[in-house]
Formats: sequence, structure tokens, C-alpha cells
Amino acid sequence: MVQYSGQELKRTLAVSLSIYLLYFALFNAVLVGVGAETTTSEVAEAPPALDNLVAELPEEEENEVEPDFSGQAPIPEMDQSTFGRYQVQRGDSLYVIARMYGMTVDELKALNGLKSEVIRPGQILTVSYGNVRDYPVGVRLSDQEVKWLAQMIYAEARGEPYLGQVAVGAVILNRLKSPQFPNTLYGVLFQRNAFQPVKNGAFFNEPDEKAYRAAYEALMGHDPTNGALYFFNPRQSNDKFMHSRPATVTIGRHRFMN
Repeated sequence: MVQYSGQELKRTLAVSLSIYLLYFALFNAVLVGVGAETTTSEVAEAPPALDNLVAELPEEEENEVEPDFSGQAPIPEMDQSTFGRYQVQRGDSLYVIARMYGMTVDELKALNGLKSEVIRPGQILTVSYGNVRDYPVGVRLSDQEVKWLAQMIYAEARGEPYLGQVAVGAVILNRLKSPQFPNTLYGVLFQRNAFQPVKNGAFFNEPDEKAYRAAYEALMGHDPTNGALYFFNPRQSNDKFMHSRPATVTIGRHRFMN
């Protein structure tokens, strides 16, 4: 049995205590290192997740604030169809009025809420004018009014040379622009005793292609009459007023004057 002196025993206990303290310090260092490594790893992994979130949010907000309108359909053009008013005259019928405006009787009745075909003088009817256009001659006419112009040219001058038909159209348009005559084409054409074809019904015949061409040429501004407001056939008319006025030009069998 080995016996230690008091001094040796103290030395042995001091060494053991030093080893224990060293081991304890190393153990804590390992724990702190593991903890620090774990915390550092977690923090290091967090930024990518935050970066992804921040990258997605602006894209969603941008889609809401500035949507793409490139696929929208174009804004449709406004419909230019117009309606006018017609005052029923003595002797009128729905058939005549409907034919005048290029409508059917049923369309005219439906537009005005009529349950029968009975109408009375002075009654105001709504009628369809169709598309309205501005023409170089300085007038604004509907498709229906252009047809009326062609009808009157056909009724008054279908046997005349083409230039004479253009001249008749020009006179009608000159009247429309003159303060001496009504300011609507209907008023000019249907002015009392102004045009014989209105009286005898020839006005209501369908115009041919030549009459339409003459109407459009007059609307373009061609005036072979030099601004005439009247025309007549001196061989068929004994009208003193017409014979008394100096002629500006004679085309075919028609004499044109102011």
C-alpha cells in the first residue's frame, strides 16, 4: 500500500482539478460552437426565402396597377344613322311617304307607333334619313336625299345629254344653298309648283346609273350652269317669267338662268 504525503496529495488534487476544468471548458466550447453553427446556418438560409418573397410582391402589384390593354378591341365607330321629321301633306299616304324615304310601310308604322295606316294632314312623322355625309359642293346630305337628287335629275333630264343632267343637279344644289329658297333638299324639291315631276308622279321613278353619276358629279362641285337657279325647256313651256330671264347657258333642250 502506497502512502502519500500531504504535499503530494495536494499536488495530485490540483492536477486533477486542472484537468477537470480544462475538460469542462472544452466541452462548453464545443456546445457554444455547435449552437453558433446552427444559428449561423439558420440565419444564412433565411435571406434567400425573404429575397424570393420580395421579388414576387412587386410583380403582383405591377400587374394590378398597370394592366396590359394591348389586347382590347378597338372602339367601334359611332353609328351615323339619323332620323328626320316629315309633316303629312294633303293627299299623302303611308305608302307614298315610305317609298319617298326608302322604307317599308311596316317600318314607318313601327317607327311612329302607328296601329293603322290612317294619317291626317299636318301630322308629324319620324322618318329615316340613313347615313349623312358632307359633300365638296358645300352641302350635307343623307343617302336618301342623294337618291332624291338623282330621282329629280332622272325625271327632269333623262333624255338630255349627260352634261345637261349634271346641270339640272347643279341648279337644285344652287337653290339649296341660296337664301331665296328652302334650306333643305326636301323643301327645295317639294316647294309648291317648283318641279313638274312632283305633280305628275314622275319623281318617284327609280333613277338609273347615269342619273346617280350626274348627281354625284354635281355634289363634287361641277356646275356647268355658272350658278343658275332656274332651268326650263323653252319649246315646251310658255312661262313668261322663265322666257323673260336672260340665259346663262343652254345645254341640250334646257335653258339655264339666274
